[in-house]
Amino acid sequence: MIITIHQPEHLPWLGLFNKMAKAQRYVILDSVQYEKNYFQNRNRILGTNGVQWISIPVSNKGHMDGSIATTRIADDPKNSKWREKYLQTIRQSYGKYPYFNNVYPLLERCILLDTDLFWEINIAIIRTFNEQLDIHPEYLRSSELDADGLKSDLILDICKKAGAGVYIAGPSGRDYLDMDTFRDAGIKVVFNDYHHPVYPQRRTEEFISHLSALDLFMNVGFAEAKKIIMQDNEGVAEY
Repeated sequence: MIITIHQPEHLPWLGLFNKMAKAQRYVILDSVQYEKNYFQNRNRILGTNGVQWISIPVSNKGHMDGSIATTRIADDPKNSKWREKYLQTIRQSYGKYPYFNNVYPLLERCILLDTDLFWEINIAIIRTFNEQLDIHPEYLRSSELDADGLKSDLILDICKKAGAGVYIAGPSGRDYLDMDTFRDAGIKVVFNDYHHPVYPQRRTEEFISHLSALDLFMNVGFAEAKKIIMQDNEGVAEY
């Protein structure tokens, strides 16, 4: 069983879709602490005036003690129309792109999901885009696995409980994974060293990398996006 583990980031970058395409199970790492001003509730898109952040407003109250799974969308009155403003920003940014009419309705459906948990919107987006890309991992949540430990120990415990024979880690895993414990558990670790591709990108003379994958989808559509996501990134690196 090949698994990968990743936080349920908002509008993820291309590398996560590449990693999920190589895995049989994707464990949603929702049991870790919510981190303010990271990619958990926001990401970068190419707006009318250049790169900008787009985000889901979340309540920061008690976030130091809460997990991603328990962090809620902010209920402050000033954020009451955030979904409308969010979708308006997407329309303004990508309304004239060639695949807007294919992509936008899918994203709109996810953003309008009736939930006060931001991660549920994130996963709805990930699952929806995966379906369009013909990527079909089994989805598990670390919070439902009762995984225990910190850093390397946490990842190892998730791997054991998810039935991993092979774990696909990101390149940063080389810095903190205790490889001996994985070997002792009979779990092979490989690394997904993703090389960001260049693709046709509007509204900029110089290519801007590491945006949300939404930018790629709006530019080239899902069929071509799958080829670009996997191009020169089919394999993994062994330890």
